[in-house]
Amino acid sequence: MTAAILIFLLLVGALIQGLIPAAAWLGLSKPPILPAVALYYALVHPRGLAVTAAILAGMIQDTMSLFPVGTSALCLVVFALFVQETRETMFRDSVLTVAVLGAAMAAFTTLGLYGMLSLNTLSVEMPLWWVALKAGGNALFGLGVAPVVWWVADTLERHVGLTTAEVR
Repeated sequence: MTAAILIFLLLVGALIQGLIPAAAWLGLSKPPILPAVALYYALVHPRGLAVTAAILAGMIQDTMSLFPVGTSALCLVVFALFVQETRETMFRDSVLTVAVLGAAMAAFTTLGLYGMLSLNTLSVEMPLWWVALKAGGNALFGLGVAPVVWWVADTLERHVGLTTAEVR
């Protein structure tokens, strides 16, 4: 049932993320719903499922954008593994923790993507202020989106009968 919820969250998250217009005043940032799904699985589920969620979320995000497929997945997997390694030292059920990690994941993914693109000789030069504006905008959106995605995912898992002890 966990796989069904993951697929549902990714499909609905992709739909919502694709339909929400980009904020021009924040460097064309969009709410990072798919990375927030990956963050939920990194904080709550075992490593294998967390990495799977990060890869799927990254691949879907890349197919919805102009980035090379796999670049977002790499950034999300690295961050998910970091969260997996440090999650025992965090208050995992705290809204503040989820919000801060959502902002950090969104900024890390944005900076990682542009770092990888800058290594490519065919990439277009992007002004550093624009990359910083976009990373800040994504972090701001991640601050608000991650707790909402967390609540939706947790509610769905509880409704199908998964308890916290079974998941963790």
